[in-house]
Amino acid sequence: MNILSEDGKSVINLKSWDEVFERPGFKRGVNPTEIKLKRIIGKYDFSDENHCGLSSCNTSHKKGYLVVCANNIETNIGHKCGKKHFGVDFKELESIFKKDINLRNARENIQRKIGELDYIRERVARMWKPEGLELFCRVRDIKSNKGSITGALRVKLERRAKAGDEKVFDTVKASEADIVLEEERLKRELNVSEKQQFMINIPVGIIYGVRAFSSFNVIKEVLHDEMPTLLDDLDTLDTSLLTDTQLLDWSKRLNGIDSRIMAAQDAIEDCKRFLVDTNIDFIKQHKHLI
Repeated sequence: MNILSEDGKSVINLKSWDEVFERPGFKRGVNPTEIKLKRIIGKYDFSDENHCGLSSCNTSHKKGYLVVCANNIETNIGHKCGKKHFGVDFKELESIFKKDINLRNARENIQRKIGELDYIRERVARMWKPEGLELFCRVRDIKSNKGSITGALRVKLERRAKAGDEKVFDTVKASEADIVLEEERLKRELNVSEKQQFMINIPVGIIYGVRAFSSFNVIKEVLHDEMPTLLDDLDTLDTSLLTDTQLLDWSKRLNGIDSRIMAAQDAIEDCKRFLVDTNIDFIKQHKHLI
């Protein structure tokens, strides 16, 4: 259980009931009619049960809250007991506590990312040059008039890229064996007309890394446009000057760093697979099937 400090910016970690009971000011058997709650300072979820701190309850439970009363006495209260005995006051304190926890987590997340700045910068720079930039330019040129993939084929590849559809099929007249299998599936014989019109799709091959035809832009967006600016802003950020809303917004932005970098890495891998000579040759050779 993490106990929030008075200002909500630091925590004390309690790992057992004994550590809770040993806290200065902690008291068990508190009469709920004689106290007023001041604030919730921790939420616990221990592996073993212990009694509720209220004298009118004394029920054993694993989950609940550590609270401070108006007279600075601390005790533990189960969630249901809190609502039962303190009603709206408890709900308000619970909301404040959850907000404080979210702000503390956001602040820690920002500080953690600030500590990783050099590593992230190096990673982004290494991905962008030379490999990322080169791959981005090569796929961009293939899609533009500079490349040989134009017109209807380009449109078809863009459609496949968005759907992630790598497999290429050819449609051919069904063999006798195919007809037998279809009749078994339908549990009836096909008539002459049905047999003549019965066609099947056979796999011809795979367009490796086809997503690159749309995902290549992600390489530049993330590694050149987004990350350098975000990391420069983070480098000069002073969390003590941020409002609560700004803290949460910044934390949310930083939570997306890893996923965005992974998206750029995936796009790089797509481009590498797509740009293999044999893959490009396959596309040109089978453009009528794509």
